[in-house]
Amino acid sequence: MYDTDVLADLREQLGRAAAYDLYREAFDEADLDPAAVDSWEAFQSVPFTEPGDLKADFDASPPEGSLYTPGAMVSFSPLGEDLKPMFDTAADLAYEAEVNAEVFRRVGIEPGDRVVNTFGYHLFGTGLLIQRGLEELGAEVFPLGPGDSEQAAGVIETFDVDALIGNPSFALKVAEAGASVDVFVGGGEPFTSVPGYREEVKEALGCSTAVDYFGTRHVLPIAAETADEAGLHVVSDYAIVEIVDPDTGEPLDVGERGEVVVTHRRKESFPLVRYRTGDLAELERRGDALVLPDGVIGRTDDLLKVKGVKLYPESIPAVLAAFDDLTGEFALRVTRPESTDRLEVVCEGSADEEALAAALAERLLISPDDVRLVDELEESGVVDERY
Repeated sequence: MYDTDVLADLREQLGRAAAYDLYREAFDEADLDPAAVDSWEAFQSVPFTEPGDLKADFDASPPEGSLYTPGAMVSFSPLGEDLKPMFDTAADLAYEAEVNAEVFRRVGIEPGDRVVNTFGYHLFGTGLLIQRGLEELGAEVFPLGPGDSEQAAGVIETFDVDALIGNPSFALKVAEAGASVDVFVGGGEPFTSVPGYREEVKEALGCSTAVDYFGTRHVLPIAAETADEAGLHVVSDYAIVEIVDPDTGEPLDVGERGEVVVTHRRKESFPLVRYRTGDLAELERRGDALVLPDGVIGRTDDLLKVKGVKLYPESIPAVLAAFDDLTGEFALRVTRPESTDRLEVVCEGSADEEALAAALAERLLISPDDVRLVDELEESGVVDERY
């Protein structure tokens, strides 16, 4: 899937990772020699890293865990119900800034542009990482962070700001306060995976370009749209992306829906190797580019199999959000009245039932047997009554 240059970097990264207890033990248990990983198929035999592995590593070597390397920045990220530290060396930060600068150039931000950054700066440090990329590009950054939409709108209008970066929901609040920009970059929550959301944000902000940016605090960025607004391009200079079957962990072919697995291409401190994100997406190839055509469309945590199809209820809220008169509350019920599974979806609010059923079928890859609307749900959630 990736060329020889990427494979060479991956082999070097595996060697770097093997210096840490977490990976040395995993590689020894798998009888894996990083230097012998000479193909993409061989790389896909490397053990996964799961959130539980990271938690166990922190618990075994508190408070830093074994992936600690003295460096330039310590920030934090949620891990289960806890916050755990993240580490970056000066080289890590410089490389990440260079990569993000190219991402922002491709979305249409130019050197000298003024950019309001509303990602958070405290504790998690996401806003700071985004700012470093903008500075590397040569943009002029207003580090506002989240929280005060009226203040952000005032700054945008007073200083003739060109671009806004942050959560789409907060961007709508900034727009309500009277702001307009040329470019919006949204991340941190579902955006273009929600039908019609991009158009809503563009109209509210009066912008010509609104693009999606996907990353986790552990790996930032993973994929981002360009100014073409046609799917999120994997940032393969920074993140190596695979799609795997959430059940078996087996690699899936391009075009199949599954779990996003990411590996740092180059990272000195806190490197991640085949990290299972729990995010659900599809991957397609366009020329030399790998693209997530619909962005992240849900989570893999609540997999059901219905009529032999893998169904992810967590992908339903993004569908419902495209219908103005639905509350977002839903109940999904799977039964087997005879020998065949039956799928029912009940939604709270009002909408065109045929349009809703078609949208659910497209996202779930299976047509519900019954889609109903009610004024008020007695109980929401997922019920599997087959067993």
